[in-house]
Amino acid sequence: MDEPTLVEGLRARDDEAVRVYLERYRTLFLHCIAQFEADPTRRDDLLQDLIWHALERLERDRFDPQRGSLGTWLYRVAWCRCVDLKRRQNAKRRVHLTTGIDDMAERADPARAPVETIGDDELGERVRAALRELDEESRTLLELRHAEGLTMQEVAKRLGFSLEQAKYRLKRATALMRRALLSHLPREEVVE
Repeated sequence: MDEPTLVEGLRARDDEAVRVYLERYRTLFLHCIAQFEADPTRRDDLLQDLIWHALERLERDRFDPQRGSLGTWLYRVAWCRCVDLKRRQNAKRRVHLTTGIDDMAERADPARAPVETIGDDELGERVRAALRELDEESRTLLELRHAEGLTMQEVAKRLGFSLEQAKYRLKRATALMRRALLSHLPREEVVE
């Protein structure tokens, strides 16, 4: 079956066209899947997803024979779908930490309980230990922004960076600090 006939048959959901499609392009999909998934069970599920996803895209007239062959188009569709699914999967696994700045009171509570002070001491020690692991620039950026409360423009000016460089470097320093803090937490606290 030639390509234009196959495309029209797939758009019409002709049984023979679907059989040829599955037979002809199954290995192409499997090759793409192998780049993203090692688990055989997940590969089968992903194969079904890719087959249907490509058919749905084909029905919406996304394939243009002037721009390339059906096989090339299918591989590109499959690759993009795998990337999207992997990103979603990784996003679900990502640990979300907050700085706690949003929950901070305007003024400190003068009557703090001793239990809270002990917790602060423990947390403070973990933060100090994590800060010691950072390079000088990262430590300085975090101290200027969070300890001294400077704006990003003030931080950039003080360190001689452009605003964009300061933002990028602070983001990097924050990620390094997060990793360092996580390495100092017991496993149970990281999971919760």
